[in-house]
Amino acid sequence: MNSRGIVWFALIVLFSVTALAQTPAPFPKDGIAARHPGDAGIANDPKVIFAEDFEEDSLDALWKRWDTVGDKPGMTFSTDVPAGSAGKKSLIMEREKGPGAQLYRRLKNTSGGWGYDRVFARYYVKFDPDCEWIHHFGPCLGGNIPATTWPSVKAGQPTDGAKSFWSGIEPFGKSWTWDYYTYWCDMRGSPPRGQTWGNSFIRDPNLRVVKDQWICVEQMIQMNDVSATNGEQALWIDGKLVSHIGKGFPKGLWTYDKFTPGKGGGGIRWSQEKGGADRFTVPEDGTPFEGIRWRTSQELNVNYVWLYIYTAQPAGHRIKVWYDHVVVATDYIGPIQPAR
Repeated sequence: MNSRGIVWFALIVLFSVTALAQTPAPFPKDGIAARHPGDAGIANDPKVIFAEDFEEDSLDALWKRWDTVGDKPGMTFSTDVPAGSAGKKSLIMEREKGPGAQLYRRLKNTSGGWGYDRVFARYYVKFDPDCEWIHHFGPCLGGNIPATTWPSVKAGQPTDGAKSFWSGIEPFGKSWTWDYYTYWCDMRGSPPRGQTWGNSFIRDPNLRVVKDQWICVEQMIQMNDVSATNGEQALWIDGKLVSHIGKGFPKGLWTYDKFTPGKGGGGIRWSQEKGGADRFTVPEDGTPFEGIRWRTSQELNVNYVWLYIYTAQPAGHRIKVWYDHVVVATDYIGPIQPAR
């Protein structure tokens, strides 16, 4: 190839990489909550799939609204509620031993079946100031075929794209920073044997979890077309969009099972063929994210919401978390607007 051919080839490669990078469509500035001050009546909004404000008269009445309830003694009502709330109660989940408390519910669609292709879920959470680091924590959205009445998840391996996926929002370990904990069929593995312990996509040390105050967490999952990797997910903290990932955005770098936006240079992936590391180099600002293939079957969609606390630490490792104003919808929800 002569010098002119080399130049043209380089331009074609540059154009191809640039073309892959995309700017995602913006979300609405005002969400569903803006129409329901204090969240009063939000459960009746036509775009709301399910809402839980923990205002039931008893815990038994609350538990009847969920398909699976775990560690009932670890749950109590509290009078501590987020600012602007029209309610008077929240739910505390505590754990000192055992698997931890949990609430799991399937999401029924308007046709009488299970699930949706695009789901937003907003949760208010608060961590006790003495809460120890949490190994795993829900809020979590996911899907199973069939739509099971209990959480059906397997750690350490990719999901079957025709049967399941799930993605949680977690305060990561001792660092107490927000990130995703995502299981999908194309997830990346890590040493020493290529296990897949949940992929993360934010990696921002400044996105710290603040204890002893209510935090508004909202996540979004958009399913992919079966023949494409155009699935997406997004995360808002206190109404601020802190992450949105999809086909062509953002740019970043994979280091085994962790994708770091805005980072370039030397990357590394686990190669099942080699049974070891496969190293590569990308531009300084990274390469466009390849998108998410949540499913390989059209039947799989987002069909459950799951709240839980869990840790593998020894007995005495104390966890205490408040939940309130859980809203699951087909459009952006946003933080509570003060009750008039």
